[in-house]
Amino acid sequence: MSETGIPQAGGTEQEAEWIRRIAAGDRRAFEELYAVYAKRVFRFMIRMVRDEGRAEELVNDVLVEVWKSAGRFEGRSKPSTWIFGIAHHKGLNALRGKKVQLTELDEASPIADPKEGADVAVDRATLRQRVQSVLGALSPDHRTVVELTFFHGLSYPEIAEAIGCPTGTVKTRMFHAKKRLGPLLAELAAVEDSG
Repeated sequence: MSETGIPQAGGTEQEAEWIRRIAAGDRRAFEELYAVYAKRVFRFMIRMVRDEGRAEELVNDVLVEVWKSAGRFEGRSKPSTWIFGIAHHKGLNALRGKKVQLTELDEASPIADPKEGADVAVDRATLRQRVQSVLGALSPDHRTVVELTFFHGLSYPEIAEAIGCPTGTVKTRMFHAKKRLGPLLAELAAVEDSG
């Protein structure tokens, strides 16, 4: 628990303990896991489905599935890999159920760090929005690999397990994503330098 009373991710062991307790019906463990994962899963889902309302629904769907399936978690992977695997499958199902819109990514309002000054928070929000617009240019498969690697800290084998493909496929998707992102990030840097 942090000084604010909000649970902090305690690493793989703490998260695995939460899942064991959830499997036994411990609501408090679920609340602790929810407090740590709801925002992370929301950020992943908003980038995947590009609809804030749908992303919020999917966060609840994912975490309810964690509640229902906790007894089946075998610990062969990190809890985050398992949770993001559920999120990925729920997101894919949501995308299959609706027409994909190729519109600009709607960004959730950034949550300011109380330790940051207002100008730093605005600069960070602007940079985040620009980077996410660049990520929006990637295909969903490539964006998912980048998202899980850089924003959620999963390794290639963990991503492969989460999304159900070989590790080589994850590496190939990352290669193509980086190849596509290179010119886009250079263009973004040029805009930043000229502004």
